[in-house]
Amino acid sequence: MTEDDFRELLTSQGFDEPSEYSYSAGYSTELHTHEFGAQLLVLEGEFILELDDGKHIFKAGETCQVSSGTVHAEHTGEVFARTLVGRTH
Repeated sequence: MTEDDFRELLTSQGFDEPSEYSYSAGYSTELHTHEFGAQLLVLEGEFILELDDGKHIFKAGETCQVSSGTVHAEHTGEVFARTLVGRTH
């Protein structure tokens, strides 16, 4: 998915204006939740989303979505990641 297509998708689904984030190689969080839903587009590198059913790897051009209250962790592997993230409340 292109960045423009992703921005259009977020707008059509009522998400906030997206923010860009960069994560260094080896980045990792503990399991946690958010009080908002999020949709993410990987712009560069690899982003790893850990859910109760395992780890899912997303590469440039791929998207993922996490609903509000979902237990998850965020990671990168040996390479950095740059993402665009929209939130919904």
